[in-house]
Amino acid sequence: MNLKSPQPLLLALILLFFCLNNFAQNSYNLNDARKEGGFFRQVNQLIESRPKEVLFGIDISPEGDVIFSMSNKEWFDKIFALADGITADIISKDNYDCNKSSAGRQIPKGYVIQPLYRQNFNANLTVIAKDYFTLKIGKLPASMKGKELEANLVILSGKNICYYTNFVNIDRSVWDILPMGLYTDTLLQSYTSTDTSTSAIFNYTRKVQVIVPFVKGKTTYNKADIQPLYDSLTLKNYVIRKIDIRAYASVEGTEATNKVLMTNRAAAMVKALQQIDNSVERMKINAAENWIEFLQDIQNSPFADLSHLAKNEVKAKLMDKQLAAKLEPILSKERKAIVTIYMDTKTGSETVSNQNIAQEFKTAVAGKNIQKARSIQKEILERIADKRLPESYLSELEVPMEASNLMLINDREVYKYLFKLTAEYEALEVFKELKQKYPGDGRINYNLCALTILQWRAGDTANVSGLLKNINQLPGQQMDDGLVKRLLINYNILVCPGLMANFKYDEKDKAILFIKNAYSQMSLTDEDIYSLAKYFAYYSHHEWAEEIISSRIDKIDVSEDILFYYVNLGFYHPAKYSSENFSKALLNASTLNKERFCNFFTPNDKGGASLQLLDHEILKKVWCEVCSITKQM
Repeated sequence: MNLKSPQPLLLALILLFFCLNNFAQNSYNLNDARKEGGFFRQVNQLIESRPKEVLFGIDISPEGDVIFSMSNKEWFDKIFALADGITADIISKDNYDCNKSSAGRQIPKGYVIQPLYRQNFNANLTVIAKDYFTLKIGKLPASMKGKELEANLVILSGKNICYYTNFVNIDRSVWDILPMGLYTDTLLQSYTSTDTSTSAIFNYTRKVQVIVPFVKGKTTYNKADIQPLYDSLTLKNYVIRKIDIRAYASVEGTEATNKVLMTNRAAAMVKALQQIDNSVERMKINAAENWIEFLQDIQNSPFADLSHLAKNEVKAKLMDKQLAAKLEPILSKERKAIVTIYMDTKTGSETVSNQNIAQEFKTAVAGKNIQKARSIQKEILERIADKRLPESYLSELEVPMEASNLMLINDREVYKYLFKLTAEYEALEVFKELKQKYPGDGRINYNLCALTILQWRAGDTANVSGLLKNINQLPGQQMDDGLVKRLLINYNILVCPGLMANFKYDEKDKAILFIKNAYSQMSLTDEDIYSLAKYFAYYSHHEWAEEIISSRIDKIDVSEDILFYYVNLGFYHPAKYSSENFSKALLNASTLNKERFCNFFTPNDKGGASLQLLDHEILKKVWCEVCSITKQM
């Protein structure tokens, strides 16, 4: 009998049979028993009933180890007193194709690691800390290493799946307290950002935002439109610390053409601002097509049907000159630049030479010209911070401890701290002494409270015992209610970790509820909103985090950080993916920063939210439209 090589079709069938058989072996014949009720439902309900503070997850190490981690050994033992096994379902990004549907995948969805059962747990268990341990489940096959992968948790009873979950990663940047500022002659605030390109901390006393319109196809602007910007700067009084420019094009035309327009409009704004102050170093420029306002503006117009089309379909429609002409009143409003400028008050002493400035300060102090002395002192400390003067100059700033010099002494310690010339504890010692001498001065007490909170945030609780009493004195010292609430919010933010560590969950919940009720009475910046949203999410109040951001998600001047955080939070609620708010947030985020948006769909242990978000057709459609060009399968 002559044997022949398999024909192509026969070979394909043999390979298909081999792959299916191999998958079945890897699946270990697991049965999805989650809907069968009885014991299996009991296991599922037990896991879902754990306190929200009890967390777990799965990671894949660079060596290919698949590792389960959990934050509470007591709950681990409780779960596996019922269930007896654990494994991981490994999903590869290779499974996602823009030309194929991702819906309806069966569980298990990918490659199943050999299950690990209770009798073998101890050999694979590693205690990392008191409330944190890991359990090595198994190892990836060599063929899967180097791929984009995610691991889903599978809890077993024998070969029955009792519990199955994937993980959506939340932004892991640590929550922070609300910015408070410190008092000098005015409230001096520090700027920080998660954007590493502009993360340098600087101080400012005023923020101004101006919208500058542009004509279709033009990169020049009407000087009358930019005049409010010049007027608001009042250059003799302010110096520019940072410029943030967002340049927008209307949505008609090719993306390449619009990118050139947007870039040139931003450049026009930079040139205009450099004529005002050419020493500005901190500058952030973002250019985008104005889809968010376009879709808002056509909602109640005869062109509302365009909102249901993909971006490329809208652009194709707008190639019709008659349609574009009818839409021009709407499109014209979207060609603009939004310019945000952070400024600090000029000292008035910039022209004094290094050789004369110390003597000028001494003369002003001796002559009781406190305002001039404050101005010179700030200039000296700025020069020391910029290394234009040696730090030894601090010893020459002698100020007698007299009532008339109170705010001069206050300014000195604030600037020394803000320019990183002293630490919190050094500044605090001075302010404790000032408070003893002048107990009724609200600005001194406010700075004492703010510095104590900053010291507490850094991990030092030495001065916390009297903090709440000092904060509660401020309303009677004519301090602004909003600033007092800000201090109280920060106090409650910082008290929570200690309550958590001592398992005082009820008291912790009361502190969080106080924060929620207090912020609703305040005017919040995007930076404030971001801090609070991260804090609420950290304590598993995702709905509160979303609520505080929701009013900002469809604004073109929204902070990129809070917009992306809102989208990240929204991934936890698949039922809301088609909601109006979430759709607006997806559109705004994907337009504002495409690269950051596309990164959401990388594996969760590589900094993404989850590649399995692409199982949802709504998200996959956006990903394919926005990201598939830059991230080919």
